[in-house]
Amino acid sequence: MSTRARIAALTFGLVTLVGCGHTETHVAMLRAPQPRTGNAVELYLADQPLPARPFYDIAIVQAVGFGNDATPEDVTRGLTDKAGALGCDAVVRAFIDIGYSRAHAAGVCVKYLGEGPPGPPAVLPKAPPRNPPPPVVRPSPAPPRIEPLPSSPNQGR
Repeated sequence: MSTRARIAALTFGLVTLVGCGHTETHVAMLRAPQPRTGNAVELYLADQPLPARPFYDIAIVQAVGFGNDATPEDVTRGLTDKAGALGCDAVVRAFIDIGYSRAHAAGVCVKYLGEGPPGPPAVLPKAPPRNPPPPVVRPSPAPPRIEPLPSSPNQGR
């Protein structure tokens, strides 16, 4: 094998090892991007109520994670990072679809009209208790008592 072929094979091997996962983001612009606000971008999933503040749509944003980046965390970070770059305050009607080696998320990037109260705080799942209480053990009921049948005068013949 020539030196050039060895270098090409080594380069190809390194590129495939490094590229184990990545996230792509895509945008369909509905209006011109807005200046960044510097605030964290809020995320509202499709089954959550919309923010109480008035807003208008800026773009439809999408994130696709591949390989090691095919997690809900990676694609939601991709959505909110892209929305922040467009000057959006929130991503609403978002949904996440997770597969074996690919994750997909999309939502509508919105800008709030004027100042208002921030959105509701994030709801984190409650952790199970570290030492659950012991189960309640109740004694089993006593078996029913079986009475012998009365003996008959013809028995034993």
